[in-house]
Amino acid sequence: MSNDFYHSAELRWFLPEQSPWDRTLHWFTLQGRLPSNEEGQYDSRAATRPFVKLERERIDEYLLLPQCDTVGVKQRQGKLEVKALVAGPRPFSLGGVDGRQDQWVKWSFAPSDAITIQLEIELDQSGPWRKVVKKRYLQKYSFDSGLVAVSPDQRPDTGCNIELTMIDVKATTGSWLTFGFEAFGPSGRVMALLDQAVQYYFTVHGPAPIRLEGRDSLSYPVWLALLR
Repeated sequence: MSNDFYHSAELRWFLPEQSPWDRTLHWFTLQGRLPSNEEGQYDSRAATRPFVKLERERIDEYLLLPQCDTVGVKQRQGKLEVKALVAGPRPFSLGGVDGRQDQWVKWSFAPSDAITIQLEIELDQSGPWRKVVKKRYLQKYSFDSGLVAVSPDQRPDTGCNIELTMIDVKATTGSWLTFGFEAFGPSGRVMALLDQAVQYYFTVHGPAPIRLEGRDSLSYPVWLALLR
């Protein structure tokens, strides 16, 4: 079984489906000036400039852990991902934007073919799982040589993913919108990287067309716990 791990700091909001999706997407693409390309519809080798990447729709499955919102377990595209809270949440405020930041360590496992079947059986027996359908738009910053907007296909050592995602939880409450930042890099720097990325983003993009309030700023484990 191959695996890797990395540190991240996150700031995220969840809003119900009546949020203004079209206006929010227009704002996310820098009022339409930042190209939006669908995965599979462009030559990734030529996509070296900043753009917004529309990923293929996917289904992530989350393990529901009773009375636990500090650990997340997810099955995604053949991989098992585990994340554990390291620090936070701590308050965040920038102009009219309020939220909560937290820091995580994440492990990603790619099981070999020999153990995949047994692992699937054990995971199915480990508890209830919730399927979440995601349609995600992604952009990325790199901090390798100062803060620079880059192609989402680049893999900097330090950086920040910014995502706008429509999520559908068919078994419960329908569609949601989530907007968030995920900075990655050395554990001692990720919180500072997150602060820098968020401030830069809102300086460039301006005020959001949605209300980003502290009550809606949640991690995925906390949000899933509220849906039960």
